[in-house]
Amino acid sequence: MQRHLITYALPYANGSIHIGHMLGFIQTDIHARFSRLIGNDTLFICGSDMHGTPIEINAAKAGIGAAEFAEKYWLEHQKTFTQYGISFDNYYHTNSKENKELAEYFFRELRARGHIYVSSMKVVYCEHCARSLPDRFVKGECPKCQATDQYGDVCEKCSSVLKGIDLINPYCTLCNSVKGRPIAKDSKHYFFRLSSFFDELSTWVASRESGIQKEIKNWLADWMNKGLEDWCISRDGPYFGFEIPGSLEEMGEKKYFYVWLDAPVGYISSTKNFLDTKYGSAIGVGGGARGVGEGRSIHNQENPTWQDYFQRGVAHHLIGKDIVYFHYLFWPAMLRGMGIPFPRISTHGFITVNGQKMSKSRGTFYTADDFLKLFPCESLRFYYASHLDTSVSDIDLSFANLQAVNNNVYLGNVANFCYRTLTFAQKNYGIIEHVGIPRGEQLQVDALIAEIKDKYLHLDFKSAVQLILRLSDIGNSMFQKAEPWKTKNDPQTKAIVGFCVNLARNLAIIVSPIVPTFSQKVYRAVGECDDVSGHGLKWSDISFHFKGQLFEPEMLAVKIETIPCEKKFPLDLCVGKIVDVRAHSNADSLYVLSVDFGARGRKQVVAGLRKDRSVEQLIGLEAVFCLSLKPAKLRGEMSEAMVMIADGKTAISFLGAPGLKIGEAVAPRGFVVSSTLITYDEFKKIGLVTLGDTVVFEGAVLESNGVAIRVDGVANGSPIL
Repeated sequence: MQRHLITYALPYANGSIHIGHMLGFIQTDIHARFSRLIGNDTLFICGSDMHGTPIEINAAKAGIGAAEFAEKYWLEHQKTFTQYGISFDNYYHTNSKENKELAEYFFRELRARGHIYVSSMKVVYCEHCARSLPDRFVKGECPKCQATDQYGDVCEKCSSVLKGIDLINPYCTLCNSVKGRPIAKDSKHYFFRLSSFFDELSTWVASRESGIQKEIKNWLADWMNKGLEDWCISRDGPYFGFEIPGSLEEMGEKKYFYVWLDAPVGYISSTKNFLDTKYGSAIGVGGGARGVGEGRSIHNQENPTWQDYFQRGVAHHLIGKDIVYFHYLFWPAMLRGMGIPFPRISTHGFITVNGQKMSKSRGTFYTADDFLKLFPCESLRFYYASHLDTSVSDIDLSFANLQAVNNNVYLGNVANFCYRTLTFAQKNYGIIEHVGIPRGEQLQVDALIAEIKDKYLHLDFKSAVQLILRLSDIGNSMFQKAEPWKTKNDPQTKAIVGFCVNLARNLAIIVSPIVPTFSQKVYRAVGECDDVSGHGLKWSDISFHFKGQLFEPEMLAVKIETIPCEKKFPLDLCVGKIVDVRAHSNADSLYVLSVDFGARGRKQVVAGLRKDRSVEQLIGLEAVFCLSLKPAKLRGEMSEAMVMIADGKTAISFLGAPGLKIGEAVAPRGFVVSSTLITYDEFKKIGLVTLGDTVVFEGAVLESNGVAIRVDGVANGSPIL
């Protein structure tokens, strides 16, 4: 039997799991549960990514060590996943002895095979901080699309893969120093020959057998057409991660494995940790004397190794679309360099909440734990499953839609049929003795079950759910037409009820990858208690031959009575940076500003500031702008937005705060932002005012990513104009 290794992208141990993360974890859990359900030898492996400078920096802010800081979130992650029924076989972490050994093993082997070399490169160095800057700690303008405020690894606007040294006008995000910009500095590093795998990667990506989604193939083709550059796999200190053995002697200073080398190796180290723990016979990272690519037959093997899953089995990685480059190019090339087959990889999109990007300031950011305070976890599992197909499209988590899907579809259709049938049968018969179904319905049911299996196999859960509803509809229709409450003692009625009980049991098996707790309750009602982890009843147990004692069923699903009140904020406010200023040619009091809003592009703004500020005072200013106003011509110049100013009569103040990010939304916490365009007269009626040095709307303070918006030098209660 072929072994199946299923993984989801390792979450970073730098914060809590949120409902965006849960989309991928639920998708992968459904896939793993189904793989077990049809009898595959399946391992579901994951773990927390615990390395990198962000963890080191945030740990220092928290006043604890980096390892302790990361472990705190590793433990928290596990509790969250348990609450959502995520059925990992092993949830480990990358700061482990196994991962250290395997990262070093990959490095040694790849270098011995000529895939790693040493070369000098330019790195970004902050003289103020006296340290090299990893890609995520330098920001600047993308050289490809000119989007500002982009990190030094990937442009969020055009998806170009970057290096920190490529950025235009870079700045250090650690100090935001005004004493000087980061400089380029020579540093020796280790490189992986990604370019030498171009032909092999191209063939794999283009092949039908790879199973790569069309959208992903297009992205990869675009990147590969521009050429693959060799990949720097080391970082300068200080760096929270594994020191590269021998680097001090070879380089004259310590080098550390780049997190994107040891993080995907974490898939293997988590697998190894599980197998070593389960079988109690740890073998060397390369499989001892056998080495990679050798070893026992996988058949009748008592002590499988990680190679039996990665080398001789099927490894399937599920990921979000933000990490496509690393997982489809770097990681497969590393595996091929080790003589390991290409993995299977599937990618999903992001989520929006009530039509908005997840954002704390917009009130659309929910941790997974916060969500459970409002809704049952299986409501989210069913909702995500009913929207997940084979595309990379984003999914909107509308709370009103969640309520409708839960109450009208999950509860109103599937759960209602199963509960209604089981309750009636248990109350009136207690034991099922007769089962009957017309030939036509039997053929229809069999065809639907076969089609559902195919949809599950191809990760088209949306279609699987639609077909499951058709099965439930058949049962509901038969039960309703039979009207068993009128003729419950009739043999034909008993046979139809017996069929409906069998269909409810089969539905529980079929839907168990999506809502396992629901299924377990049905199993208990028919006397076949199952292990909720997904290791109980199998797909092969689906039949219409069940007869036996019934037990009183539990409530199978919960109705959602209320959803969070959506408080509306009528303005679309955004942080912008003034990059150019010129005097209006037809108005003495007006400037024409060119304002950069990051990923939202540049806009022209006409503002009456010539009496209050000079051109030099305005250029480079970062402040809050309103994008809700309908574009209008002011003395012949188009104005597409409005700068927000607190009018203190004797003085004015721009709205802003240290550390704001260009392009980030500004809103009161807990409010949903409106996208409706308004006139200036409508804007004046909204009533934004200052409260101390803050700005409030209906008593709530405006903020951006948790940072309160400030004003300076104006009286309390000053209006915002």
